This record gives sequence, structure tokens and C-alpha cells, in this order.
Amino acid sequence: MAPASRVRAANAAPSGDAPAGQMNNVDVQPVDAYVQLKRLVAGRGLLVHRPRTEIVPAAGIVLLLAVILVGVILASRSWWALAFAIPAALLFGQLGFLAHDAVHNQIFKTSAANYVLGLLLFNLLLGGSRGWWADKHGAHHAQPNRLGSDPDIEGGLVAVSADQAGLASGFTRFMIRHQAAMIGPLLTLSVLQIHAYSARFLRERTLRHPRMELGLIATHCAVYFGGLTLILGAGRGLLFAAVHQLLLGLYLGGAFLTNHIGMRVLRPDEEADFLHRQVLTARNLRASRATDYFFGALGCQVEHHLFPAMPRRNLRTAAPIVRQFCAEQGIDYRETSPWEAYRQVFHHLRTVGRSDVLLRAG
Repeated sequence: MAPASRVRAANAAPSGDAPAGQMNNVDVQPVDAYVQLKRLVAGRGLLVHRPRTEIVPAAGIVLLLAVILVGVILASRSWWALAFAIPAALLFGQLGFLAHDAVHNQIFKTSAANYVLGLLLFNLLLGGSRGWWADKHGAHHAQPNRLGSDPDIEGGLVAVSADQAGLASGFTRFMIRHQAAMIGPLLTLSVLQIHAYSARFLRERTLRHPRMELGLIATHCAVYFGGLTLILGAGRGLLFAAVHQLLLGLYLGGAFLTNHIGMRVLRPDEEADFLHRQVLTARNLRASRATDYFFGALGCQVEHHLFPAMPRRNLRTAAPIVRQFCAEQGIDYRETSPWEAYRQVFHHLRTVGRSDVLLRAG
């Protein structure tokens, strides 16, 4: 499936018109439950796009980045210039959230406009491939936390189930045994991993506009590294880039970490309908201004998975509707504070790392 079509498939909701025999693993859940929920949400106007309300905050991020650039220039002869890598990582993370929203068609009313914005954000400003992210993230949304299908939990140095841990060997098994302690250092490398995967994807896959994607990434690298070298010199400029990218990886990785780890993991052959699949595998973070800023749309992970194209500003408004609906349907809707979410994540990672299956394999 092409990246764009895969994202559209992940964004699409079940029609509710399929025969009952074609719906999966529904005990007391009516066939059209998700359709009922979507009608409730749509009736409140929460699926309507108002681009201006999304673009104004984005312009603020760009303005703040310009201020940081001025600060780096003014401090270019001092090692204190490296301190600007901290707020720069935070703001680049905010750009990453916007890029995520653009891929989900959350910002503009047309997919074409969102596609262009996604290219500008992912490729030009962040140096990654929008096509790679759309392909990978679309597959995740289609089957979140399903072993063998969700690329976010496959093929890495972190295991989310005892089955994965038991199959590991060598260096991977060592890392999984210590994954709770190693997750922080691994997250710092996540942006570098994105750049590497993007480069491989552009080389191996057919995209809508591969030359454009590659050209935008090349422009990013030239401006980013060339500008830092010109302003700070080669050594200090490369050190700034390293600190910036590692902090950015820690920020973005830490924001995504609370979404699904420690939640229901689906076996490859386990049946689950759309509503159960999206709600049971995701965790929300309790609302606050700080949570909504630092985690972006990821704080309302349940609503985001149920309605991927819903504008970010509407997710918190939709949350009480979804929470009540899930309570009426007997579906476990999980919401915690960020600190409790991290506690659950690290407990789960530690438990899986010490699982009996893994210890017997050793």
C-alpha cells in the first residue's frame, strides 16, 4: 500500500454497514457502536477543521525559533551558545507534533494542503521523510500494539511482551533484560534513527514525489549544518547539532513513550473490532495546560486513535464524550497523570525484561 493510501486507510472509520459475522470479537458491543460514537462527536462539530486556529500557534513556534537563532548568533563566540540547544529541541519537538498532525490531515481542510505542509515540516524543517513516517505511522494506527503488525513494537531493542523477550538473543536479549534502565539513552538516539530510516526508505520505496522529498531533506542538511558551522565554527557547530538532536530525541521519544507501553498487547491471531482495538491499547494523560503543551495531541491518545483527523484543539472536548460512551459499553478507558503513566511504563518494561520466559532462555 502506498504511504498516502495507508494513512487514509488508518484515518478511515468503519462504515457500520458490515454484516455482524464480519465484525470481530464483539461480546456485548453492538455492530454500529463506533458509528454511534462518531455521530455524537460529529454532532458537536469536533471534526470540523479551522486552519487559522492551528496556523497561528505554528507561526509562534517559528518566531521563537528565530529568537533562538538570534541568541545563538549573539553568543557565537561563547560556549554558552550551546545552552540554546535546549529550547531549540523543545521547539523542534513542537514542529514534530505539527508534522504529525499534518500527516493525519488535522490542520487544513484538504489532504493536498496537509500533504504539502507535511513535506515542509518533516522534510525541510526536521530533515526526515514524510513518506516514511506516513507509511510507518499509518500501519501503527491500523493495528496498534498488535504483535507482528505494529511497526512501533517490532524489531527493536525493547520488548513489550514476554513472547518478544523470549525470542530475543545475543545483544538484543541483553538490552531487553535491562530495557527499563536503558530506555532513556535509547530515546536520545531516536531522531538519529528517524534520519537513518528515512534515508533507507527514500532509497528503497516508491513515493509520490521522491525527488522532492530528497531535495527538501538535502536542503535541510545544508542549511542546518552549514548554518551552524558558519555561525559557531565546525567543532562547536557540530557539538551544538549533537546536543540538539539528542535532546530532541529524548523529548519526542519521551512524549510517545506513554501512549501504548503497558497497555493491552494483541496477539497476531487475536480478534478485536475497531473500537476495542483503539481504546484498549491506548492510554490518555490527564488534562492540564502543561500536559497539552508538552505532549501535543498525544495526551489524548484514545481520542486521537479513534478520530485521527480530528483537529488537536478538539481532542480534550471529545474526551468526556468518549469516556462516558466507553463506560456505557463496558470498555476500559485508561487515563492517568503523566507521572503515573511513566511509572506504569517503567514497571511494564522491567517486568517484561525480567520475565520467566527470558530468564529460562538465558
